[in-house]
Amino acid sequence: AKLGQHRSKAVSLLGQGDIKIVLNAEPYSFAHSFFEAHGPSLCATALRVDDGHQSLERARAFKGQPYRGLVGPNEREIPSVRAPDGSLIYLVDNASPGDSIYDSDFVVDTQAVAKGGLQRIDHMAMALPADSLDSWVLFYKSILDFEADDEVVLPDPYGLVKSRALRSRCSTVRLPLNISENRNTAISHALSSYRGSGVHHIAFSCEDIFAEVSRAKEAGVPLLDIPLNYYDDLAARFDFDEEFLSELAYYNVLYDRDAQGGELFHVYTDAFDGRFFFEILQRKNGYV
Repeated sequence: AKLGQHRSKAVSLLGQGDIKIVLNAEPYSFAHSFFEAHGPSLCATALRVDDGHQSLERARAFKGQPYRGLVGPNEREIPSVRAPDGSLIYLVDNASPGDSIYDSDFVVDTQAVAKGGLQRIDHMAMALPADSLDSWVLFYKSILDFEADDEVVLPDPYGLVKSRALRSRCSTVRLPLNISENRNTAISHALSSYRGSGVHHIAFSCEDIFAEVSRAKEAGVPLLDIPLNYYDDLAARFDFDEEFLSELAYYNVLYDRDAQGGELFHVYTDAFDGRFFFEILQRKNGYV
């Protein structure tokens, strides 16, 4: 739902649960320049930190590139640093209710009601050129003090994808970095569309995957169709009854289970302009 409008700029605030998305249509802005270079894309992300200015000083110490944009009257100046692809990472101070950047910089619609059960951003995956993975890992580990998981290899219908996940020390931010040397994978197609690195997908968590998919369908959200033979494979792997398998297939829900009994239910939207897509997921029983 639209939650508010920027006080002085062509910038809209959307949100649901703890999710906040800012749509920037401001001319002659950083977002506009980024759009001209890359097309529809994610030009900036915001991370909540204990002290934004202290985090910026850490970035300076590790040769990060700070960025300072135009700040209007009664607006906050938010410390930010350039990511390896030239996008921005805003370092937003934790704030008490009523004292956030949304309260100061936006006219918030107090009557807006976000219908749905999406809770938070579970993770954001990036598509990177094959030779840039190490520089991205170094950037997040040194400048933002993230931790890096081991590299894994994931299947794609047209080749293999190498992925290495980064996460904040509090484990609330997850950032899988994906590369592929095959020209026909989804990662390679995204790189071609962006003319460089770009967001691959953004995942939102929920507590009831089937209810959220129903809401998405009612809202006209185009969801990725899953071939029926996928559910035949699930039947061979897991002891599911036919009714449950039929429900998964009806909603195009993908499923996984780990060795500890944790379960993952998730769906994908169709890709927007051949670039990025959204994922809705539900983790159960501690699935990581």
